[in-house]
Amino acid sequence: MSLRNRSRKMPQVNIDSARLQDAQEIVSKSARQAAERVGPTTRQARKIAAKQMKSARHWSAPRIDQAGQYIEDEVGPRVGAMLHRTAGKVEPTSPRRRRGFATMLLVAGGAIGAAGAIVTRRNTTRSAEEPTSPEHLSAVSENSSTGRAHSNNS
Repeated sequence: MSLRNRSRKMPQVNIDSARLQDAQEIVSKSARQAAERVGPTTRQARKIAAKQMKSARHWSAPRIDQAGQYIEDEVGPRVGAMLHRTAGKVEPTSPRRRRGFATMLLVAGGAIGAAGAIVTRRNTTRSAEEPTSPEHLSAVSENSSTGRAHSNNS
């Protein structure tokens, strides 16, 4: 709307108050007559509607119950299974852990360490049993040097 249309004044209507009261009486009298004529019909229509509603509720209640049972027994589990499958597809895969390889390395290292400890312990016990006297050491060195000499001369 333009501003010109808004600025125009609405025309004023002068109605005589006596005429207005007469019109109000006529309307209220007509409304009372219509209510008297329609009243019994509306009461009857209300009774019929209540009866029809009751029969509709009797008819629909078992069908609604049957539909609910069907949804619980048939549709619900299917929808639940579908949601579980979808959740499995949506969930990101977890990274594979290489625990087997690390465990194998740890066990192999432990076995090698244990074997080394056993060998070292045997060597220390053997060396503790051998005599370390100067005569024994000179005899061992003579035997080893003569043995080399004999093997080299042949």
